Amino acid sequence: MTATVEVVLESSLPPDRVLAAAYDFSATRPDIWKNVKPDMYTVHSLGETTADVTEGGRAGPLVAWERCDYDWSTPGRVKATVTDSNVYTSGESSWEISAIPFDNGSRVTMTWVRGFRRNPTARFLSVLYRVGGKRIFTPDAKKVIANIEESSNG
Repeated sequence: MTATVEVVLESSLPPDRVLAAAYDFSATRPDIWKNVKPDMYTVHSLGETTADVTEGGRAGPLVAWERCDYDWSTPGRVKATVTDSNVYTSGESSWEISAIPFDNGSRVTMTWVRGFRRNPTARFLSVLYRVGGKRIFTPDAKKVIANIEESSNG
């Protein structure tokens, strides 16, 4: 069983600038995506419109990581499909960001689809995700947008 959380935000940046941050796999990625810890970030391969990347983070004693196939070949979106994780199920778990022009900037939609493995960390995060997913992801998504805007202005 999967659960989905969707967050819709606005950015002052055009869609292409927002989406470029989603497929920027340089060493500065953890500066934009604060949930990605540098010591848990590995780019396995990088193509013209695809990447194989492991990213993870810590929240107190909890560690969550995922290896994803990123694809940005479809205009207006970047999708990361989980291929391995200590928490999420492969194949059915993903993250997607899309952006469309809106009001001299863009409307950004971030969607997390998660299935959870059967281990203590995953079970705890599953409950947290289902009970408070949108409340948890919205501030993080807002911070990401702010970080992208700040890095574009700097």
